[in-house]
Amino acid sequence: MNANKGVEVVTVAGTRPEIIKLANIIPLLRKHFEHAFVYTGQHYSSNMKDIFFDDLGIVPDYDFKCNTSDINTLKDSMVPTLQRISPKYVIVYGDTNSSMAAALAAEQINSMIIHIEAGVRDFDYAVPEEPLRIKIDEMSQYLFAPSQFCTTVLTYENINGSVFFTGNLIVDVCRRLSKLSKNLHPRKDIPEEYLLLTIHRPENADNPHNLKQLCKHLQSVKYKIVFPVHPRTKQNLIKYNIQLPSNIVPIEAVGYVDFLNLLESCRLVLTDSGGVQEEAIVLRKPCITLRHTSARWETILLKANILFPPDRQDSLQDIVETMLAAKINRNPYGEDVANKTVDILKQVIV
Repeated sequence: MNANKGVEVVTVAGTRPEIIKLANIIPLLRKHFEHAFVYTGQHYSSNMKDIFFDDLGIVPDYDFKCNTSDINTLKDSMVPTLQRISPKYVIVYGDTNSSMAAALAAEQINSMIIHIEAGVRDFDYAVPEEPLRIKIDEMSQYLFAPSQFCTTVLTYENINGSVFFTGNLIVDVCRRLSKLSKNLHPRKDIPEEYLLLTIHRPENADNPHNLKQLCKHLQSVKYKIVFPVHPRTKQNLIKYNIQLPSNIVPIEAVGYVDFLNLLESCRLVLTDSGGVQEEAIVLRKPCITLRHTSARWETILLKANILFPPDRQDSLQDIVETMLAAKINRNPYGEDVANKTVDILKQVIV
């Protein structure tokens, strides 16, 4: 950012998934616009933040270190800075509390809102992100959809803003960083053949019944399962005295390049993460989503992903075998997405 010039565009992020997706587009935004990157600090810890800045090579111009998910606190922390630098456009990503706070702050200072990852839907208002997604889409002047399915959703909802299909920024990040991951030395604690597991959503990680049910299902799987344990999930496994099945290989949380290495080398991933569902189809890995619903319906429609919530009664092992046989040959999220997004931004930003 050139401190001697006004700022045209501000990008706001506050969580791990947002940071990851910014890796390729932030340098392009800095190249083509007077741009500032604001990090709210919604996720603020050295293990869950700095490791990703280190891996991805992007540093925020403003870091508020809020360490909170409260939308009003996040908004109030950034309004004075946004008022001072007075951007014409504020770019928000996805459906986090930081994104909602940034949209509210932008509206307060009369900046136009550009929503990247517009049109994503669980079609379930019980999902905490769902009302945020819809509200941000309704507030935005420009909506950049990650898939054609999402553009269809926005058309059906008759959203007022201008809608563009840009693709999903995770594609570029996966393509670039997976090359780095191939240069990593193999870990001695990882079996040669394995499935990959992630659990972090509150509906699973904070719910002892669901955690126990998932462990029961996972015990039936006839493969080793590598499990990078999210700090909160680890804490709750201890708190609720839940023992992991013997076929699960727990490891500490890893940086993003290391995680991509694990994902590329696995046969299949089981997850409750929306981002991992996207990464899996980009890297042609079958996915089982440990939830009742998903916001990545394009992956389910392409039969690259299937829902398996904790209360499901049939055999997880059978589902694993079915998905291992799946042929994944389509990526619904485009290619060269960061460049395509910036090209559209050049048309929009005048």
